[in-house]
Amino acid sequence: MIRRFALALLVPAALVATSAAPAVAAPVAQGSGYLRLAHLSPDTPHVDVYVASVADPTRSFTAKGVGYGALSPYRAVQPDTYTVAMRAAGAGADTPPVLSTTLTVRPGAAYTVAGLGKYAELALRVLDDDLTMPAAGQSRVRVVQASTTVPRLDVGVKGGAAVATGVGFAQTTGYQTVPAGDWTLVAGPTGQPGTELPVTLAATGVYTVLLVDKNNALAAELHTDAIGAGPVVPAGGVETGLGGTAAGTGLAVTLVGTALAAASAAALVLLVGTRRRQVRTS
Repeated sequence: MIRRFALALLVPAALVATSAAPAVAAPVAQGSGYLRLAHLSPDTPHVDVYVASVADPTRSFTAKGVGYGALSPYRAVQPDTYTVAMRAAGAGADTPPVLSTTLTVRPGAAYTVAGLGKYAELALRVLDDDLTMPAAGQSRVRVVQASTTVPRLDVGVKGGAAVATGVGFAQTTGYQTVPAGDWTLVAGPTGQPGTELPVTLAATGVYTVLLVDKNNALAAELHTDAIGAGPVVPAGGVETGLGGTAAGTGLAVTLVGTALAAASAAALVLLVGTRRRQVRTS
């Protein structure tokens, strides 16, 4: 159940919030869409991903050794249909993919392709990211729940109304409009006291709160999806985090069929044995 007002999230009291560099605007290509990828399966090994354009091979790219907790910046991509094919880390490019999905990128639209769920029930989900700029003085926030440490959470603002109740593992909430400014976000198990995460939400900002497991505890990260008119690439990938998982995720990218370097691309891939599923959600 989702309720509008403000957002909060809960993390263990022993964890301490950290801040990284502020977000900077992503390069905008005329008529492009935006693609972001995430590996959010706690018990799935590192993987390699191949993102292939149906119409033009020079638009394709690969990423190697992507691990759990990785959420890439947005990459500007040309409108097209793309196949995201996932292979075990180190497998050859001609190895049959163990998991794949397709998506059609529309001009001006933004997407997150996320592998969610445990290894045995893994699925790729294409999330339509609604980066509509909020009204003046407002921000918009959603939650992606990828933690098994606290598999079901209530989310709300400290001292205020609930935003969402019973957010389960592998679920994504819709974006909620909240007043911009300094907030204490709180999240935790249903019926139990929560701990706190102070954040600053910018006016006209759009954010994703990512909940993951780190060192056998719940960790929370605040990712900037957009500021003002378009998506951004957060410097360092995470602006506010508790027990973040940025290190060692292996997000170096190689373009296929072109000599251009990709400065802001990253991808996710998920190994799932021989199981193949495609799930699209909005």
